[in-house]
Amino acid sequence: MAYIWSGIAIIMGLITYWGLSGSKQYQKSKKAQQALAMKQAYMAMNNRKAPNERLSTSESAASKPDALKISQLWVYPIKSLRGCQVSSAMMTREGFYLDRRFMLLRDHEETPPKLENMQISKIASMCLFHTSIGQNKLVVTYRAPGSKSTSKADSIDIPLDLESFENLEKIPIEMYGSRTTGYNVGDIYGKWFSERFGFKVVLAFWGGNPRPVLGNLPGKPTNHGPKAKNAIAKIFSSVPVLGSMLNPDDYGIAFNDCAPYHVISESSVANVTKRLPLGVEMDLTKFRANIVLEGSPDAWSEDFWAELTFSNDSSRILLTGNCGRCKSLNVDYHTGENGTGKDGEVLKLLQLDRRVDPGVKYSPIFGRYGFVEKGGEGSVLRVGDEVFVSRKNKERTKFCLRAMAPRIKSQEAAFRHSRKPAPKPKVPEPRNTATGNKVAKNKSRNERRKAARKVAMLMKAQGLSTGGEEKGKKQKEKEAGTAVEEKGSDEEVDD
Repeated sequence: MAYIWSGIAIIMGLITYWGLSGSKQYQKSKKAQQALAMKQAYMAMNNRKAPNERLSTSESAASKPDALKISQLWVYPIKSLRGCQVSSAMMTREGFYLDRRFMLLRDHEETPPKLENMQISKIASMCLFHTSIGQNKLVVTYRAPGSKSTSKADSIDIPLDLESFENLEKIPIEMYGSRTTGYNVGDIYGKWFSERFGFKVVLAFWGGNPRPVLGNLPGKPTNHGPKAKNAIAKIFSSVPVLGSMLNPDDYGIAFNDCAPYHVISESSVANVTKRLPLGVEMDLTKFRANIVLEGSPDAWSEDFWAELTFSNDSSRILLTGNCGRCKSLNVDYHTGENGTGKDGEVLKLLQLDRRVDPGVKYSPIFGRYGFVEKGGEGSVLRVGDEVFVSRKNKERTKFCLRAMAPRIKSQEAAFRHSRKPAPKPKVPEPRNTATGNKVAKNKSRNERRKAARKVAMLMKAQGLSTGGEEKGKKQKEKEAGTAVEEKGSDEEVDD
């Protein structure tokens, strides 16, 4: 009976979905209104100056503990490409506006089609693509290894006004088991990237279809992630319209790995710099954080941060999980290849003492993942704003294993491989100098004696003298001489 009702529910859901998607005017106008409202808010933010009612540094620092300051803000419009450093950013439930709204996929040109998510940990040359946000457009510039910033720009403009993206080709996208639907922006953009990567590439747009959160969730115990869904919920969540109806209060993400926001501190970056050779400074852009904070007295104190409150007192970010690092830290951003020397061993250097989360025990931890508190959407963060650690955990949080199990297993395998000792050089096996035969190893004393007697017999048969035979002969002669002396001699022996 349960199966019958399940089947009826699925059929009704699909009929509802097809009915809504058949009404293109309804679907298009709804998403167009959302995109337009978001764009207008973003434009207003850029034209608006910082409000004067913010607390002064002296007032806030005196009244609240753990006062920090925003030193840098970053937005990464295309996943795994270089980010844009901005002076202000608008918060949404899925992250800063325009953050990780696009991503690249490799087209293996197979039948059926096979698209593979592109990420800098696997394709180091992605760091050679720089992004900047212009008026209603995203500018992507490719800088070949060794080229100077003054060289002629090799760039392409991608429109940000994609209110009519529903008419684009839909692309099923899955990231670590979390599914969504993206949209192929167009062949003209894919061709531009393909020519520079050397293989066919597709540029995908997020399109407002949130993915289920992979890691630790706000409001849950610190060691728990998303609740497992039943079979029907999984089917519904893969359909954008129906998925949003199931749990309207659930957090969602765009093309981010685990959470909408990533926070790091300059104190921890300085600690990494100390591990590098003299004169080499850690490039904090490799950590790909959204918010960089200064003023933390100690490195790694962010491990215990649970909540950040911003100086306008209207927005908070709830920090729920640690960020386990991957080999993207070893990429040389100038060459687009894996780094050499200590600069290319940052991951290994951090593994010495930063594997502090049992949930990702083979990955060193750097930074914290977070979510904007409900009601904080639309708030604007600016460089120079004060931030307060309004809540701390007594112990470090543990990263949720369930959703990230495949990724963690691959990291564990890579770690074990990196820890294997180098193979010992092969030593030639010892041989008997007389016979040329191999000398047996690890044999008992009796076996060695038998082998020695066998060698002696062979040498005797071939008319060869052995050291043992000469030794025995001399011993017999000595014993015979001693016997003569004991008995006495009838003749004097002249010298």
